[in-house]
Amino acid sequence: MRHLQVPRIRNLVLAGLFLAGLTACSTTSEFTTQVTSFQQWPAAVAGQHYRFVDSRQQNLEQAAYTGYIRNNMFRTGLIEAMGRQRARFEVGFTTGTEVRQQMVQRETGNYDLYPTLGLGMGFPYGYYDNPFYSSFGFAMTPRYQLVPVPYHRYSLTVYIRDRQQNGNEVFRASAVADSRERGLPEVMPYLAASVFDQFPGHNGQVRTVEFERNKAGVAGTAPPITVKKP
Repeated sequence: MRHLQVPRIRNLVLAGLFLAGLTACSTTSEFTTQVTSFQQWPAAVAGQHYRFVDSRQQNLEQAAYTGYIRNNMFRTGLIEAMGRQRARFEVGFTTGTEVRQQMVQRETGNYDLYPTLGLGMGFPYGYYDNPFYSSFGFAMTPRYQLVPVPYHRYSLTVYIRDRQQNGNEVFRASAVADSRERGLPEVMPYLAASVFDQFPGHNGQVRTVEFERNKAGVAGTAPPITVKKP
């Protein structure tokens, strides 16, 4: 029976679990947003027209975001006004990017040396007719430190105003998502879909929306999105 260096085995197990966790994170196909919505949606408005606010003054980036919102407006039951058609509803949106920091534990490159002591019994490790034995050694463990890692919090707020109610808002929803690797243009399709998920929703509701990422999405267009869990 061999002696056991318990601290060393424990560290190996923890390291294995840590690597497994990193592997799971790198292969995940999910994306999560958090949505807050407020609404006083009028009844029997399906089929009425809406128009985007200041759409003619938009730059190319804003026009792309308008397209993502337009792709989800069907959930409202409204139809976009074309040309000189009169529109009862006005749709507008704002976007935001905030740089934040998260403390992450990382190796420093240095190691701590500590002694190990093993105790056991059994042939052939005992000697002088003594079945008990002991061993002494050293083991090393890496040092860790907490370091700040930046990430981005992206947000999209969409509002709808009713011109028949003196231009008052009848819907407002904000979606936020955190990402270390993706930019706002990549996140925007998920934010736009989140805003209109379960439209118009419960007034004051805060919910989490989980997506499956489809790797077959064509560059420059909104990738196919499936809402997994409200």
